[in-house]
Amino acid sequence: MRLLAWDTSSKIGAIAALEWDEKSRGGWDSVRLVSEWTLNLDTSQHSERLMWGLNQVLESARWKLEDIDQFAVGVGPGSFTGLRIGVTTARTLAHSMKKPLIALSSLAALARPAAQWLRLQSKRTILIATTDASKGELFALWGAAKSIVDCVVVAEGDMPGLWKRGVEEAALAPAELIKGVKRKLAENNTPSGWAVVGEGRFRYPDVWKSLPRVKRIDIPSIFSDHIQGRYLGQLAWEAIQAGLRQQALHVHPRYLRASDAEMKLKAGLLPAGPTRGE
Repeated sequence: MRLLAWDTSSKIGAIAALEWDEKSRGGWDSVRLVSEWTLNLDTSQHSERLMWGLNQVLESARWKLEDIDQFAVGVGPGSFTGLRIGVTTARTLAHSMKKPLIALSSLAALARPAAQWLRLQSKRTILIATTDASKGELFALWGAAKSIVDCVVVAEGDMPGLWKRGVEEAALAPAELIKGVKRKLAENNTPSGWAVVGEGRFRYPDVWKSLPRVKRIDIPSIFSDHIQGRYLGQLAWEAIQAGLRQQALHVHPRYLRASDAEMKLKAGLLPAGPTRGE
């Protein structure tokens, strides 16, 4: 079984190619990371570089596109432009090749390596994975690290999910995020710490000062602030084991909030056009 997965929800795109024997019962022992690429660019450039990156991964794996059995894509939340490019490419390729497509939470992929490390620690930890949402907001996922380890994608509409109760994902103001984190730190009167990963932690540095510094846990890992292909692949494999394959055209970006165009349309700020009357 061959899988090609990618995420373009932020400036740093991730691509991974995985291969495993479906007949093997060895779990992760049978899975092989064949190729992994990182694309560090502006989100608008994903339209120019994503297909190039996919081609580089296929060439390094010595695969052809028709060798791919399943596709997976990060559906957000994240950049509107980046998500449109990544998800549209995935839908088009999977649909044209009549292959299943797996939707993945971009923030769950971002959080996964830190969550796996924190789960091994004795202290209960609230982990926050966050990226800049612009307009004074952050995209964030937060909850107990041991629960985030089991999160792949939120069920939405007719789309099935694999998500742990108590883990939240939203677009919200930094102050609201801090309130949510403080509530979780106070739950069950259990001593706990907190950790944060993602570029969003640099966007509003003063906000994090309102959380107890003595309870902060620093993640001893480099590259923890962007999605890594291997962890995207890990989520995709788990989704497949859970039966989360979808028909390609059933997969959509998870924006979590309206786009600028939608907000202007609702506010009556867009000029009249053919589809909006005279």
